[in-house]
Amino acid sequence: MAARTWMAVGAGLLVALALSYAFTRVTVDSDYSAFLPVGASEAQRVFMRELRDGVASRIVLVELSGSAPEALAEASRKLAGALTASPAFRYVTNGGTAFGRRELALLERHRYVLSDAVEIPGHFARDGLRAALEQRLDALAGSAAFLDKQYLARDPTGEMRHLLQRMTPAATPQRLHGAWFDASGTRALLLAETRASGADLTGQEAAMSALRDAFAAIKTDAAVTMTYSSPGAMALASRALIAADARTLSVAALVLVLAILAWVYRSVPVVLLCFMPAAVGLLAGVIAVSAWFGSVHGIALAFGVTLLGEAVDYPSYLLTQIRGDTPIAAVKDKFGKTLRLAVLTTACGAIALLASGFPGLAELGLLTMVGVLVAGAVTWWLLPHWIPAHWTPALAKRLWVGPEPDAISRKAFALPTRGRRWLLVLCAAIVLGALTWHRPWWDDDLATMNPLPASFKERDLRLRAAIGAPDVRTMLVVSGATRDGALRASESLRPLLEQWRADGTIGGFDLASDYLPSEGTQARRRAVLPSATDLRQDLTAALSGLPFRPATFDPFLKEVEDARSAPALTPATYAGSALGLKVESLLRNDGGQWHVVVPLAGVKDTAALQAAQVLRGAQARWLDLRAESIAMMAAYRQQAVASSLAGMALIGVLLIAGLSSVRRAARVFVPVLLAVAGTAGILVAAGRPLTVFHFVALLLTLGIGVNYALVIERATVQNGARDVWRTLAVVSATALCTFGLLAWSSAPVLRAIGVTVCLGVVLSLALGAWLIQDDQAREGAAW
Repeated sequence: MAARTWMAVGAGLLVALALSYAFTRVTVDSDYSAFLPVGASEAQRVFMRELRDGVASRIVLVELSGSAPEALAEASRKLAGALTASPAFRYVTNGGTAFGRRELALLERHRYVLSDAVEIPGHFARDGLRAALEQRLDALAGSAAFLDKQYLARDPTGEMRHLLQRMTPAATPQRLHGAWFDASGTRALLLAETRASGADLTGQEAAMSALRDAFAAIKTDAAVTMTYSSPGAMALASRALIAADARTLSVAALVLVLAILAWVYRSVPVVLLCFMPAAVGLLAGVIAVSAWFGSVHGIALAFGVTLLGEAVDYPSYLLTQIRGDTPIAAVKDKFGKTLRLAVLTTACGAIALLASGFPGLAELGLLTMVGVLVAGAVTWWLLPHWIPAHWTPALAKRLWVGPEPDAISRKAFALPTRGRRWLLVLCAAIVLGALTWHRPWWDDDLATMNPLPASFKERDLRLRAAIGAPDVRTMLVVSGATRDGALRASESLRPLLEQWRADGTIGGFDLASDYLPSEGTQARRRAVLPSATDLRQDLTAALSGLPFRPATFDPFLKEVEDARSAPALTPATYAGSALGLKVESLLRNDGGQWHVVVPLAGVKDTAALQAAQVLRGAQARWLDLRAESIAMMAAYRQQAVASSLAGMALIGVLLIAGLSSVRRAARVFVPVLLAVAGTAGILVAAGRPLTVFHFVALLLTLGIGVNYALVIERATVQNGARDVWRTLAVVSATALCTFGLLAWSSAPVLRAIGVTVCLGVVLSLALGAWLIQDDQAREGAAW
């Protein structure tokens, strides 16, 4: 009694310390991209960076509707102002002005190195100046008189007008009452860029909250409503749907498992003891992942809870063997090696996840491996000390009514001879193979696992088309060994991009070199600027006969001279401005290699763009984010499958060593492999290609199936069919309740796991009971 008390105190202190560490030191990462691989190729790494913080991932599309256009335009201006002042957003436009005052001042100060028009022959010569002045006269009488009056004295050649026209997207919505509207003129449109990356769900949640608060603050017309969409908003909605579904199903599963265990054991302390190993194992797994990876991803934590649900069965493997005349110590002696082998084989299966090279799966593998080992240790060393003396599970008295389990087993599973049983299995495999012939086995597109309703995607596509936002799927990537080399390569693409825009192949593009020309281009443009003396002479000649006072353009003469000796334009020049953020989002450094990302809008013919030979000469490549994600997931899936085969081989070696017989090991392992293969085949035959989440579920099925097979095989060595079916009835009932509820989930991820494990559990039980029996070869004593 004293030993049990001291053991309870020591275990309680260890758990308390672990809980304290978990609550104070463990951080949970909600960034979805952190769960994904980093990418093996350069293109895949660029893709992952775009997924994490690319400009397209930050864009929020906003629509105001429900009132008169004048009221909507006023609400649009107020909302744009409120979002501009919010720290959650770094750029907002509604069609009123493309740039703020600071950005306009920067463009004006550096217009002569930004404008490609200065390189036109004769641009600053007498005839060129004369033509520009005449254009200014015509413009002063037109609708843009304000702009021309504002810049006339400093910019008679119209460099600012040229820059603003080039930097303003061609595919923009119509403007009504000073704001963007859709084609029908009934919905006002805004485009905002969040400061947080699209994959930073915490930052995106704060940005969406700021957007809703800003709308509530500026809303004066009750009829005005707001609709918005963004990659971040859809990720948040997806996470909320999965979390709500998981919470509901987890509570339901917990209630069902408690009900089963309460009916079986008829003891509250014993039922609570059944959950203790799993809880302690999960805690240990979380701490191990946090210590190794620095944080625990929320997805790995959620799936780890599901995988460690298997650990709830470990106490039942012992408790269901207890009789009034069979104390727990005797049960441990009789069943100990089976339990230890079940724990170790499950841990070996988790090694496949740990060695997959997929960061999220590696976290899950470590969490599972540590968790099941600790859960097994708690079950073996601690649990027996707290079982009430002379306790016998009610299952021993009430489960079986009618024939003895041995008779049921023989009647149900042993009618065909051993040879006929294998022949039937072979026939079933041939039929299943025929059903899966020419069907795709793997689906590496994560988009198919998105739980969002189609209405979310349709709304995003509608808003994106209305506002002409960059396509989040397609872009060009230009590379160079240096930043200047990448900028030079991107500059060479401008004629091609202009051609594509002119012929309607694309709706628009955004080029980093428009904001930050290469050093050579800047030097060349400064070199063509005339000296103050030459420019004054040509300007005086050009003004002859025009109604301008000669002194009007003194600021122009001074600023051209200043531009000739101005320092080179660098990213630091734009620091703290929207232009700086723009350059930052389009120009990347990846391990010493520089990349210019060129977002495209309104792409009409992706095949033609991808096949363009000129891209190869410009060190540019077409990047289809969906295709890259599929290729990346396929590569890591293949690596995960290879590591799984290695894990299976390790399980086979462990079974041979533990059972001291190759034949017995094969008798345990072959039916489980058939059950896993049959589960995969049935899913594919039913038109459900396997995803990475099915892969996780199949590994879980492998671990559960080996556990069941070991218990069944033990009964062929010892006369214990009654005990075997009692044990399997309890553990399979809890597993089917847990994963059966997941199979009803509306979230594809949870549904995939639930359906796969339930099917695998049924096949593992059936094939194990049918194939493991060998009445002619009982190989000895207890092991």
